[in-house]
Amino acid sequence: MIEYVTESQFYMWRTLFAVAHVDNIVTSEEIRFMVEALEDIPFTEEQRRVLTDDIGEPRDIVQMFERISEAKYQAAFFKFARDLVWVDGHYGKEERDIMLKLKEIHVRNINLDDLIGKVDLEFEEDYSEKQKSDVKETVFSFRKQFLKDRFKG
Repeated sequence: MIEYVTESQFYMWRTLFAVAHVDNIVTSEEIRFMVEALEDIPFTEEQRRVLTDDIGEPRDIVQMFERISEAKYQAAFFKFARDLVWVDGHYGKEERDIMLKLKEIHVRNINLDDLIGKVDLEFEEDYSEKQKSDVKETVFSFRKQFLKDRFKG
């Protein structure tokens, strides 16, 4: 029995396809990325039809991203998006701007307590203060990088 992608996964792919249009130039490399996804991912026929339309027509990236209901697929989006925006060898201003906007939405909507619970992160009493500090630093390192990138001189 074939398991098709969930709605959250589907909107992750729709958002990725929308990213290809953000600079108003859809390169052959970006088209190849999208076509290969259509070939490799078990989309339903309706999902495949919608995504095929998305190759030719730009969609509202923010609306698509906000429909990714699961945090793990929002996070996966950024991994795939990084590959997609660099596939043509150029990471333009339009692409940087939309990625920053989507990261802000992701960070604003993420439930850190939920993520920590899923990782089953526990601070044992026998952890040294240094170990506690190292784990805390790792968990919150994304915030430092975000602030550094966001508020450059």
